Amino acid sequence: MKLNTINATYGGYNTPCTLYTATDRNGGTWYAVDGSKNVNYTYTDILPGCDIEELPDADTFTWPDGIHSEEELESAIDA
Repeated sequence: MKLNTINATYGGYNTPCTLYTATDRNGGTWYAVDGSKNVNYTYTDILPGCDIEELPDADTFTWPDGIHSEEELESAIDA
């Protein structure tokens, strides 16, 4: 998996957020906002500055402790 951290936004006020991503061999990307318990999967390219609420999700799961780093995202995906 290719791990990355990018600056993104969410919501009607384009609230800035840190987004952790993990791109897999299938061309999809798992992603989570820093501190969020929601982990989502998309086949859409995630570019810096994107509004994550506009990304179409193909899958999702909840991680009880929240995601606070690229490594935590990878651990949650592998669990």
